Amino acid sequence: MKTERLYEFLILSKTLNFSKAARALYISQPVLTKHIQEMEQELNVTLFYRTTHGVSLTEAGQLLSRKSESLIDHCDAAANLTHLKSLSVKGTVQISCSIELAYSSHIQIFIDRFIERYPDIQVDFEIKTEGTPEEIIHRPCQDIVFTPCEYPNLPSDICRHLIQRHGTYAVLFPGHRLLSRSTVTLRELEGETFVVPLAGELFGPYAKNWILTKRYTHDKVRCIKVQNLPTALFYVSIGKGIAIIPRYAKNLVSGNVFLSKIANDACCFHEFMYYNKKAENEAAELFYEEFCRAYPSLP
Repeated sequence: MKTERLYEFLILSKTLNFSKAARALYISQPVLTKHIQEMEQELNVTLFYRTTHGVSLTEAGQLLSRKSESLIDHCDAAANLTHLKSLSVKGTVQISCSIELAYSSHIQIFIDRFIERYPDIQVDFEIKTEGTPEEIIHRPCQDIVFTPCEYPNLPSDICRHLIQRHGTYAVLFPGHRLLSRSTVTLRELEGETFVVPLAGELFGPYAKNWILTKRYTHDKVRCIKVQNLPTALFYVSIGKGIAIIPRYAKNLVSGNVFLSKIANDACCFHEFMYYNKKAENEAAELFYEEFCRAYPSLP
């Protein structure tokens, strides 16, 4: 259980009013209600009686309320000890990242904070401009790999962490017939020529979305294969075709092309982090654990 949830419970147990507790915590009342319900499910007990006359603590709630402050103090002390221990870690973290995810702000922010927090750990960062081949995650010299590729059948010493799931946009050239549409479906793209970066990348999102588009349009589309996303966007800008890109790649788009959101939920891009435990690198292990705490894996 997170100490934040315990603190929310403690505030509610003192106020016995969801609205007042939510205001004190700077969260909305529905969010607080959801957190308390999740806490009750986790503990498998009812903590509050809720009636039309108000809120009161159950016997279990009263017991937890009496113990909460000391529990929070113990948790904070344990967290501080863990932090002090991690400060002694030194070494180098070798990171490879696909070019699209290099523009992902939360990855940039995390690495910046990690370097500031652990000055004795060196972070070597390599951007892969032409995809992330599957074998790269098996190399002992690469501790961490950020990629949109979903590799199956991973060995036990490779950990996969799903960071985010993104929607997609169709990139349209000037004068395209769908420019007036803010949202389009894959079926409406029948007859189009697609510029597909990394079309041959196994388990890559561009290839998967290309196959999905062919299915929705009954194979009535054409394909121009290029090496990377910047090349695909250049082709679109000169009217060679259209492209499908993830939301996080919008920063790469020039001002002379246009974006329409793709309505099909199945057409998506993922952000994955892979951690290679083979090298038994303490610095890399710390990076992985800290990142997972900052950005819990999606279900």
